[in-house]
Amino acid sequence: MTTPHDDYWDDLGVTWRAINPDASVIAPLIEARVRRQSALIAAALAIGLPFSVIGFGLGIFTIWRGWTTESFHFVTRGAAIVTIAILMAIAMLSLLVVRRGRTAATVSAMLDLSIARAQRTLIGIRLGIAACVIAAVMGLVGTAIRTRASGPPLMSPVVDLVLLALCALGLFTWGRNVRPHLHQLRAVKRALGTEGHE
Repeated sequence: MTTPHDDYWDDLGVTWRAINPDASVIAPLIEARVRRQSALIAAALAIGLPFSVIGFGLGIFTIWRGWTTESFHFVTRGAAIVTIAILMAIAMLSLLVVRRGRTAATVSAMLDLSIARAQRTLIGIRLGIAACVIAAVMGLVGTAIRTRASGPPLMSPVVDLVLLALCALGLFTWGRNVRPHLHQLRAVKRALGTEGHE
């Protein structure tokens, strides 16, 4: 039996509702999705964690190099790299909690895990957008410092800003696709009669 709060709205303003779901039909679909997600999370951790450590070290070195040579636009560049590396590490660490899918044996547990993964994906997307904003702002600050100290750079910062804007747009679009999926999982969870963990 569904109630009005089981409804959710998609981006087109259409109301959706999960009605009398069959757990035996849902189970293999959710299980396959959980396995795919586990593989993707393992790959993301294997790539993202080393990159965040390398990025942090590179950022510290860039700050030191810029400070010792009095090339202060390198200091801002290094600060941006360090900040982005920290944001990447936070996003990767948030996935550690939900990386294993073997412990989710029941449909309810698999739905809980899928919901938690979708929530952490949204966190990672927000951190990615924040990283793009930080890179753009710090890049402009660095360009202003360099222009004031030794003249404008050979390459216009507009190219970098366009690339960062495209990355941010891609992340924003991905987030818009993840949110309805999260609402669908929660609706199925409610329709099965057990609430997912928030």
